[in-house]
Amino acid sequence: MSDEIFFTEAGEAPVPPNEVRIRELEAQPRPDGLRIHVRIDITPFQRRPNVEALIVNASGQPLASVSVVEAIDPIMEFVMHLRQQRTPGRYTLKARVFYADVEAQQTETPLEASSGELLNKAKHIVHEHAVDFVIA
Repeated sequence: MSDEIFFTEAGEAPVPPNEVRIRELEAQPRPDGLRIHVRIDITPFQRRPNVEALIVNASGQPLASVSVVEAIDPIMEFVMHLRQQRTPGRYTLKARVFYADVEAQQTETPLEASSGELLNKAKHIVHEHAVDFVIA
C-alpha cells in the first residue's frame, strides 16, 4: 500500500483524518427510477478514509448501500441500485466518512467476533451528511 498523497486542485492541501469532510453529496435518479447516480466529494486527505453510502426510503428502510475501503480519490462516483420495484417518492442518501483501526480492535475483542463486528467497534466517524431526492 502506498502512502502517496494525491492533490486534486492546485492550492488544496490534504487534511488530517479528523478534518476530512464531505463537501458535496449528490443523488440523481436515472430514468428507470431504480438506479441512482451518486457523487461524493470529500476534502483532500492525508490518510485514505473509508466511506459508506446508504439510500433509505421515507420510512427509513434501507434500499441500497455501498462501502469504499481506503478511498484513493476524494471525488467518487458510482451507481446504486435500489432493491425494490420502482416506487415514486422521497428518498434520502446518507454518507459517512470514517477511519478504523481494525488491528488494534482485534486484540481487544473475543476471537469469535465477526469482521463486521470488529469494523463497527473500530470505526471512528469523522463526518456524516445526508441529502434528499425524489423519484417521480
